[in-house]
Amino acid sequence: MLPALESSGWEIDPGNPKAMVREQYYLRAATAAGAARGVLDARKGFVDYVLMAAPTVPGAVVEAKREWAKPAAGLEQAVEYASRLDLPLAYSTNGVGIVEHDLRTGTVREVSSFPAPVEVSLAYREHAGIDDDALVLLGQSFNREKHGADGSIHEPRWYQVEAVHRVLRAVAQGRTRILLLMATGTGKTFTAMQLVAKLRAYHDARRESFRVLYLADLDALLSQPIDKQFRPAFGSQPVARVKGGALTLAKDIYFASYQALTTGSEDEGAEVVESDDVTRLHDFAPDFFDMVIVDECHRGSAAETSRWRSILDRFSSAVQVGLTATPVQADDRDSYEYFGEPVFTYSLRQGIEDGYLAPYSVRKVLLTPDVEGVEVEAGDLDEAGLAIPEGTYTTRDFERTLSTPERTALMAKHLMGVLEKDLTARTVVFCRSIDHALDVQIALQNLYAERVDPGARDEQWSVRIVGAERNKQSLLDRFCDPTTTSPVVATTSRLLSTGVDIEDLRYVVLFRPVGSDIEFKQIVGRGTRLYPDKGKTSFEVIDYVGASAHFNDPDFDGFVPVRTVVADPETGDETPIGGGDDTSGPRVAEPDEGFDEGGSGDLSGVPEYENGRGEAAAGPDASAGEQPRMPVLPVRGDMAVLSDARFAVDTSTGRLVLTEMEAYAGERVRRLVPDMKVLARRWARRQSRDELLADLRAQHVDLDAVRERFPDGTDDLDVLLQLAWNVETPTRSERVRRVREQRSEELQAMAEGARRVLEGLLDRYVDYGLDDITSPQVLTMEPLSHIGSAVEIARSFGGAEQWHAAEERLVEWLYSA
Repeated sequence: MLPALESSGWEIDPGNPKAMVREQYYLRAATAAGAARGVLDARKGFVDYVLMAAPTVPGAVVEAKREWAKPAAGLEQAVEYASRLDLPLAYSTNGVGIVEHDLRTGTVREVSSFPAPVEVSLAYREHAGIDDDALVLLGQSFNREKHGADGSIHEPRWYQVEAVHRVLRAVAQGRTRILLLMATGTGKTFTAMQLVAKLRAYHDARRESFRVLYLADLDALLSQPIDKQFRPAFGSQPVARVKGGALTLAKDIYFASYQALTTGSEDEGAEVVESDDVTRLHDFAPDFFDMVIVDECHRGSAAETSRWRSILDRFSSAVQVGLTATPVQADDRDSYEYFGEPVFTYSLRQGIEDGYLAPYSVRKVLLTPDVEGVEVEAGDLDEAGLAIPEGTYTTRDFERTLSTPERTALMAKHLMGVLEKDLTARTVVFCRSIDHALDVQIALQNLYAERVDPGARDEQWSVRIVGAERNKQSLLDRFCDPTTTSPVVATTSRLLSTGVDIEDLRYVVLFRPVGSDIEFKQIVGRGTRLYPDKGKTSFEVIDYVGASAHFNDPDFDGFVPVRTVVADPETGDETPIGGGDDTSGPRVAEPDEGFDEGGSGDLSGVPEYENGRGEAAAGPDASAGEQPRMPVLPVRGDMAVLSDARFAVDTSTGRLVLTEMEAYAGERVRRLVPDMKVLARRWARRQSRDELLADLRAQHVDLDAVRERFPDGTDDLDVLLQLAWNVETPTRSERVRRVREQRSEELQAMAEGARRVLEGLLDRYVDYGLDDITSPQVLTMEPLSHIGSAVEIARSFGGAEQWHAAEERLVEWLYSA
């Protein structure tokens, strides 16, 4: 294989980042490719060889097969890889014969040799529609100054490489407005940094200046790109932050919020200053910047009516690149009309499948006030003794036109029941307003205090992070730092809904409706980053308000939910959950468009309640003093949790499909092991059991989650059997009873010491399960520690080998009983 490449003029230089032949070019996370073991899909996670059209620019793929295979055996795989990488040529070889598929013409032919480097370069230029000079631009080196926590160089992933090259190709073709669509957590900012790195290198070689403006609408959206990406990559010298005070025009990369440029202030609520002599915008000549990068461009900077449009208009001669994680929305196409269709898209589903994003589950919680509504009759008084406007109040009204402390306490108590299993699991709770965020924070902190000894208590275990908080930046920095242990829970209104990286986030909690599909996708995206250093490989969305109805949106990464029902544990009544068109029965879903203009109960004309809490008028993060008073519903004692259902995301169909978690787990078990008896045999052997568990994890089956539905004392095997084949689930004590009945003669025939050991293991299995009795530490625990030392116990069986054999035999007894 390699000699054949060398004979065609390819230089083999492993380890060189500019090497023209790249071996094992990964298209999936290496850890995911290893863990899946062929379960996620039948393909390995990398291309065998990539032939470069220029340094760092893939041009063709080669799949190598064994000599006994046909030369074309790997061609289908090679074509799939080439299509994914947007390359013109795909090759398959068995080391003797070579087959070529030219994706430009669709022709397949046997060839006598691999193409020469110049042929691959020509094919790529023709395929990409660029000239020689553009290929030189694409072939500039990636920045290698940014390092991971372990000191390793942060190399761009395949899709980040492709994203950079797609943008550069568009630039070379003369486009001045370019859109990049990449799911939250896939590294848009790192990709933007690498884009700038190639452009700077290209222009530096020509002794030309190249200046960049990086725009965002929130202060927090600038701090992280500067501190985590651009300064580590380029150093501090070329980087400048536009703020008040003196401004230098000698830098190359400027970061600015819209507010800083148009108001002279970074205050998010500042008014636009129209006078040209007081705004920062006019400190820069219209042709000062060569490129403007607009982060989170879906947030309105490109809208024709946006008050920030003046920035893009002033620098209209620059190439303008929009970054977003939000797909096309039928009702909000401003970004797409301005920037054009995306030149590259990398979706949430792709990121999950490739192992670069954390998979998620969804927990839908139904509360009686949300399902049944709260009836207020004429003459009903609030806690202050004032009349509450009569009507039926529902989800869209709570904490907007009617405060319901009892409901807030109910949600907080239920949430704590989830969080108490791991009080270190980072959590964001999205609340209706800043006052609601404070109420929730206090409730959660009090519930936490009840569960933790005073000496171990963290007084900032939960905090409120909102725009009005005086020390919000300090709290935000600590909360977003995965190396810190406090705070753990942040309550907010909208401040954390977009553009903030929280790598170790485990729970995204919705205590408020979400008004748009765009915002919902951004909120879900807060949890998609992986952080394996703290065991964060997945996350959960907990929805108390029906906001997950946004998953019904067909543009949500191709998301089509499955309609399911949840049975009430007390009455057996079934409640529809999730997708489908059935609108009968109680509806817990997002408020209709424009709901902020009205509500249940007419508050107009009531001075004390004018405009309710005024959230729509005053803004979600307005201070409490600026908001008119809202009626507070007295405690009635009739609010309860109706149901708590969990759902998993299935990507196997090529779409993100939300399905009830137990049904999903059962289907995955049957797919992996189609026979109950085979499953029991595999479970009885440690190696095959570990392999099966790894396969289930690779399929995003959360065994801990589905186990919650079963009584304590149920073996994990019986959980899987019941989910997959709906068989009876004996308890562990029932399995032990059967073993003692069926194996009594064998037990009695053993020496007393050996029998006591096995009896002790059976007792511990009843209390603690399989993991306990197969742990090496079990011999140091009661009752085995009273029988003898590890050496003495092994001697009672005739030696260490016989002891381990007896332990394995006992496990087989348990799973054959």
